[in-house]
Amino acid sequence: MASRNYIWLNGQFFDGGNPVINFGNRAFRYGDGVFETIHAFGTQPRHLPLHFRRLLQGMKILELVAPTWLTEQNLELAITKLLNKNRLFDSARVRVTVYRDDGGFYIPSTSNASVLIDTQPLAAKMYTLNQQGCIVGIYDEIKKPLNTLSGVKSCNALLFVKAGLYCMANNLDDCIILNEQGRVAEAISSNVFVVRGGKLYTPSLAEGCIPGIMRELVCTVAPTVGIEVNNQVAINPSAFDSCDEVFLTNAISGIKWVVGIGTRRYFNRVSRTLSEALNRFTFPDQFRAGFSG
Repeated sequence: MASRNYIWLNGQFFDGGNPVINFGNRAFRYGDGVFETIHAFGTQPRHLPLHFRRLLQGMKILELVAPTWLTEQNLELAITKLLNKNRLFDSARVRVTVYRDDGGFYIPSTSNASVLIDTQPLAAKMYTLNQQGCIVGIYDEIKKPLNTLSGVKSCNALLFVKAGLYCMANNLDDCIILNEQGRVAEAISSNVFVVRGGKLYTPSLAEGCIPGIMRELVCTVAPTVGIEVNNQVAINPSAFDSCDEVFLTNAISGIKWVVGIGTRRYFNRVSRTLSEALNRFTFPDQFRAGFSG
């Protein structure tokens, strides 16, 4: 059965092929909003409590007033209804965007917010570890500032767009973004982990990275398979010259292992172990049924 392209805006369904926002939309004009990208399976958003917590935290920092209906339970219901309406019954990408309502220029005339949900099908049923490792570079043309906004998953993504253009120009799969101190912050849409001596290291939130959902899950799941994690460190780019593995994490793909940064090449033993553990943690019903993706 073919999927359809409806979106959900403030409680109503609209044809995703038609415009639903006007020229005064503040997300368009100023990037005045936040968003969450959620992995769904079987019309159920996965790890929604973590996404909802981060969404509310971003809204608080941007001083957005949540609609009275916006609870975790109601958001889950809206996502499930939209996935059903779009006939997305396997894996899907769900984006929830919350933006300030129209009015004002740099000084907004309201703090009230609207909620837009859209969906896209995903090819893989669960997290699938990439067979071919990613080739990654280091993007140092623009550094990420360290301030209150560093950890907000906002609608202003110009730094990541510029990093993406750098990847295109240099035939890279992804690149490492540095903070204003020249240390590792994150990748374009992922958190960064390095493996050294069988232990995991990832930059602390104080280093300017987004507080990734998959970052948090890896830190939770890794000890259950005997892997020690340190998520309170600062990582210099020179660490890539001496580590055993590098991998990237986000809520949609799970883990992507890196085969090379510059001339350095890496393995994926820990990445593979963690990818399977994350699948079992995230999709327990499917594993109990003998489903392997």
